[in-house]
Amino acid sequence: MVKLPGAWKSSLDYMTPDWCWRHRYYPFKKLGTDNFMTVSPGGNVLWVADPDVVTQITTRRIDFPKPVYLYRSVNLFGKNVVSTEGNTWRVHRKLVSPPFTEKNNHLVWEETLAQAQAMLDTWVGPHGSGNQTVNRVMDDTMRLSLHVISRAGFGQGMKWPTTEDLSPVEDVDLNNPSKIKNEIPPKGHKMSYTYALHSLLKNILPVMILPGWFMKRSPFAMLRKAHDAHIEWKKYMQEMVAEKKAALQDGKHEIGEMDIMAQLIKGQVQGAAEKSTNQGEVLTDSEVLGNAFVFMLAGHETAANSIHFSILYLALDIAAQRRLQKDLDGIFKGKPTSEWDYDRDLPHLFGGVAGAVLNEQLRLLPPVTGIPKTTLSEPQSLRVNGKPITVPPRTHISLCCPSLHRNPHFWPAGPPSDPENPAHPRSNLDNDLEEFKVDRWLLHENRGHDPKSSSDSLPLQQGTRTDDSDTLNINTAADTASSLYRPTKGSYVPFSEGFRACIGRRFAQVEVLAALAVIFSQYSVELAVDEYASDEEVEKMDRSERKKVWEKAAGRASWLLREGMASVITLQMKKGHVPVRFVRKGEERFKV
Repeated sequence: MVKLPGAWKSSLDYMTPDWCWRHRYYPFKKLGTDNFMTVSPGGNVLWVADPDVVTQITTRRIDFPKPVYLYRSVNLFGKNVVSTEGNTWRVHRKLVSPPFTEKNNHLVWEETLAQAQAMLDTWVGPHGSGNQTVNRVMDDTMRLSLHVISRAGFGQGMKWPTTEDLSPVEDVDLNNPSKIKNEIPPKGHKMSYTYALHSLLKNILPVMILPGWFMKRSPFAMLRKAHDAHIEWKKYMQEMVAEKKAALQDGKHEIGEMDIMAQLIKGQVQGAAEKSTNQGEVLTDSEVLGNAFVFMLAGHETAANSIHFSILYLALDIAAQRRLQKDLDGIFKGKPTSEWDYDRDLPHLFGGVAGAVLNEQLRLLPPVTGIPKTTLSEPQSLRVNGKPITVPPRTHISLCCPSLHRNPHFWPAGPPSDPENPAHPRSNLDNDLEEFKVDRWLLHENRGHDPKSSSDSLPLQQGTRTDDSDTLNINTAADTASSLYRPTKGSYVPFSEGFRACIGRRFAQVEVLAALAVIFSQYSVELAVDEYASDEEVEKMDRSERKKVWEKAAGRASWLLREGMASVITLQMKKGHVPVRFVRKGEERFKV
């Protein structure tokens, strides 16, 4: 299509998959509007980068529902809060929201501190000296997130594996470069819990699309393994449900110690006992499994990617990394993680430089590139720039996250850092909205940890009553702390917004902030330059020579963060990886 005549290319920007990610804000600027519609035989699509229109759409759930047909594939184990709408969704939302409490977030905090320290120990070696190249950081952050959600979500404590834990059975996927390998499985299973889940999520698209009988008999080892992983993880979940039901019936579960899965089953058991008065509002076994699966699917990838991408951005922005470390020193004062406290320390992370790092990472790399909505059989009205417009029936709507997050009409921006080498070839060439700028979120210079600040900067976990009859626990608090820049409503939607906002938002924020705090309170991260120079060569270089070799690695990393990304379920780096090194603070090799 690149060779088509120029006049034919004008519409190509809107025909390529994930164009909101590829072209960012450029198409909207080109057309001179923050909302436009494409019309084709396949249907009408309304593209939105206007915060006010986003707010109208997300607050009118009945008029602009989620197009559930797009989510049929996530009903792999049963219907769930993601794949349903209308009254069915209301039941799911009401029954699955109670487990997401501050008690559970305390568990997320404790488990993340332990797992992040274990992950960091593997990066820096047995003596903690560091300065060894770590490839495929995303495999480790994925494992971290799997372990955290397995413990806080399902009550399955997982330890960081050693070589002794690996299964002697050879992996059928011989070309698998991932660090996550099969461990010795328990009796009755062919895969360990972690490996079954990892293999299922890694191959989730064929599992969602292809029939099981075909995958089981496929000549391709990858498909057979994906099928086995599907069966194995379902078996693990069924065993877990049976075990937790038995524990609840025997009174062995303390309410304060219950994980999300136990809370779901508790609600199911109580709902069944009170069915006559609850009007049948109870989840079936398959719906419990369905919700467990989407929590795992959405939750672990979002947090893992945020940790991974934050590490890469901080490796590229050394000044921001030093600022974060200084802020962490003020918060923890050198205390070991065993003395960190959720209630005391998390608000300072959320409202300080760590929170700004997370917010800016999510602004640039949101979990999804578009939030889908639709109109049904009736037209719907919207106000755009103060004027009424009508959206036709059966119009697909895409809230374009990368475009919203880079709309210069609603975000503070400065001049580009390097106009001769823009961060994006077409979008926002006259400002720095394509760049990672932590200062964008800090309200005044040198803002960081304030020992006098209170926990008021941390939005409450519990939502507010938003429906006439049901308490759906819709969390209407802002995504960001009050001590940081507050974006215009509707302009920042990494966790969506309104009634269908992410139910596990706080879970993810706690996990990412705790992991970043563990890493950067102890070590610095640097881009590995092994591809361009050996350690011996780097040692002999002066500062300017080291800067040149670092810039080569930085160019590659920046290209991957811009061009190497693609959507699978979430936005992920698919065209390579960025090797890094973790070094003791004060022993950094690159001072650029």
